[in-house]
Amino acid sequence: MKKKVNSYIIPFTLLKNGEHSYLFSIEKELFQDNNYDEIHDCQLKAHITFTKNSAILNVNFHVYGTVNVTCDRCGDDFDMEINLDKKLLVKTDSIIHSEEDDMISLGKDEVDFDIAPYIYQYIVLSLPMQRIHPEDKDGVRHCNPEVLKKLKNLEVKESNEEQYIINTNKKIIHFKEDHLNN
Repeated sequence: MKKKVNSYIIPFTLLKNGEHSYLFSIEKELFQDNNYDEIHDCQLKAHITFTKNSAILNVNFHVYGTVNVTCDRCGDDFDMEINLDKKLLVKTDSIIHSEEDDMISLGKDEVDFDIAPYIYQYIVLSLPMQRIHPEDKDGVRHCNPEVLKKLKNLEVKESNEEQYIINTNKKIIHFKEDHLNN
């Protein structure tokens, strides 16, 4: 992540031991600041709960809402639902700052915890590789019908290479059958 966004910082050293809860509204600038242009807009909330002990924070992320993305089938934008839960263990009394998969260690001189990189990462990694309009309750996708019609007209039945492979395989099968029968 390029820069700290002050609205996503938790000042954990000022908090007493025990349970704490924060609710953040996620802005599209979080993605723009990271040059991630596949999310055009968002309506997201991040509910962060954690238990603070003397040197450990057990942080739970619940991110929900929608992100506006482009449909890979028809090219129209649509709102994709996001609903994810992640956990992160944060050690707060380490000598140096280090990060692993689901655990980070903050140096003793660090007094707050920037959750923006984790929210960004969790959202981006939760997106499917292929993004297509979801089905409605009747099982119908709402892709742009004009685009789908044009794509259907452009559909190639079999490429020349595929036809060559099919014909070659037929010749090999016939050749083997002829030799087995003789």
